[in-house]
Amino acid sequence: MAIASFLSDSMALLGQITLQPGPVAASVAAITVIAFAGRLLLPRSEPALAFGAGMGGLILVGTAFGVAGIDLRFGLGAIAAAAAAALIRDRRELGAWAGIGLPVLVVALPLLLLLSDRRGSEWDEFSHWLHAFRYVQTNHAVPGGPWAPVMDTCCAAYPYGWPMVGLAAMTLSGFSEAVPALLNVLLLALFAMLLAGLARDDSSRRLTLPAAAVALLAATVASPTFVHKLAFSAYADVATAFLAAVLALLGEKVAGGGDRRFRGRWALIFGLTGAALMSVKPGNAALFGCILGGSLLLALRREGWRGLFQIHWLVMVLPPALVSGLWRWHVDHHLAGREMAIQPMDQWHVAQIPQILRAMLDVAGNKGGYFGLSLVMVVLGLRGFLRDRDRLDRLCAMAGLVFLGYNLFLLVTYVVVFGDYEALHVASYWRYNTHLGLVIMLPAAMLVGRGLERGKHSVAARLLRRLAVVLVLVGPVLVVGQIRFDHDRSKPFLRQSLHMAGQMIPWGEHAVVIDPQGSGVSGVMASYEWSGRVKVDSFMSAFSRGEAHAWLDAQTAHWAFVYSGQANLSLEPVNAVFLLHREGTVWAVIGQFPFPEGKSPDRWP
Repeated sequence: MAIASFLSDSMALLGQITLQPGPVAASVAAITVIAFAGRLLLPRSEPALAFGAGMGGLILVGTAFGVAGIDLRFGLGAIAAAAAAALIRDRRELGAWAGIGLPVLVVALPLLLLLSDRRGSEWDEFSHWLHAFRYVQTNHAVPGGPWAPVMDTCCAAYPYGWPMVGLAAMTLSGFSEAVPALLNVLLLALFAMLLAGLARDDSSRRLTLPAAAVALLAATVASPTFVHKLAFSAYADVATAFLAAVLALLGEKVAGGGDRRFRGRWALIFGLTGAALMSVKPGNAALFGCILGGSLLLALRREGWRGLFQIHWLVMVLPPALVSGLWRWHVDHHLAGREMAIQPMDQWHVAQIPQILRAMLDVAGNKGGYFGLSLVMVVLGLRGFLRDRDRLDRLCAMAGLVFLGYNLFLLVTYVVVFGDYEALHVASYWRYNTHLGLVIMLPAAMLVGRGLERGKHSVAARLLRRLAVVLVLVGPVLVVGQIRFDHDRSKPFLRQSLHMAGQMIPWGEHAVVIDPQGSGVSGVMASYEWSGRVKVDSFMSAFSRGEAHAWLDAQTAHWAFVYSGQANLSLEPVNAVFLLHREGTVWAVIGQFPFPEGKSPDRWP
């Protein structure tokens, strides 16, 4: 009975999905063009590494153009020209790239199509990320400066590397809220190609469909830090994890693991990928520092102090420093006060460090798969650092060093940046650690690959490969509810109601949102749905203090959107959403929107 109900729900949800090939094709084209642009620098075909270099080039040019007030599409043109040059130069290698990329794209296609008409549904999408993607696509610029419109978001000072990649796709498809999720899946597909190469110790061999399916599963649901609400949304966590993994692999190459003839070129690609990483999220500077530090320690282990005084280390740091410096100047002059900052020393949580450490350990205990694997990598990394026998040793050492360094950084952040509640509850500690998940998977893929190599012709291995193909092709349909969580019953209705209410409010007016039973997502949704039309002054949620009537009367805005708490405001019927307008001292109902099927939500978003 339970299985029948589950299948019935899945089929019903599938009936609500409209396949949109346009955003899928545009996202694939954007990833391909950026990877070909990066291929111009690579000594051999490695799609994931090529994309890291290409994205760094796009962001370097895009940031310079954005700060100067030049249309960002000129930067896309420069990247397209570099991709065309690489395509002409390496046209004989197209077969090799197709032999690696097409099998992975085929097995990822069902997932991509299921996401092709996705709409935003999560808090941070509405507080910043969708604002940023829509802004760069509409204005072809970054916020700040006298020439740029204001962007109504909590984090306007965030760097715009991730939305710039979205712009590359949406220049072809037009604005689509599905594009960021599609790009996330394609980055995981690139990582699957990388894992397959590591597992076989050969990144140039063609992939069979079963091998592609196994690699894609390893990059997604089999990864200990895979979180569907991060991967299938506009969040930048997958992009961060992907670039960190690529950077760790490049760091191992520069530190002596790669061909010495190409060390300078690997260093430049490291620098460009580092620029991309640091331009995705502000905190990624710490990730870059940890990976750079790990690379320096590996070089010190292999070559002694002499290895640390070579020109390629400057090349590794210069592109990230240039991008960060440009953006820092822009923020200081045009966007100051729109980002997190270090607290005054008298507000640091030094005395609470033992409590913070206990809270971190509690989270680690609840996520034993990832933290257990990371602990194994720390142990193997220590052994690998001491003996330095092969690439596996160096990657284990890199993974262990980055894990320890980044978690030390997070501890310091909880002490000096976060407020009392966030620090003592180690806010988002697990989410931040997902940024390391793909780094940890690099040596894990080599270990698993060596084990599978011994039994690759066994009956069990053949069955596993066939099962992997079935899972990647049919699995997304069976678990479509986990993929399309944006179809949660309450959120589409909330967005629709906000949109209709926004059309009823005169242009330029101010409004508040009342939702005392919700998390506050209705407030950030309103800021997105009404952006450029109505200003959201404030919103009331379950975390707000005070009684709804008194709170509403204290507001200066003349419009109010009521999503929950109708009874407290003496509004009837209670199974509807209301738009109110203040006339003198009296609030009048301007519009009401009944909940689906006339039922109030069982839980409030």
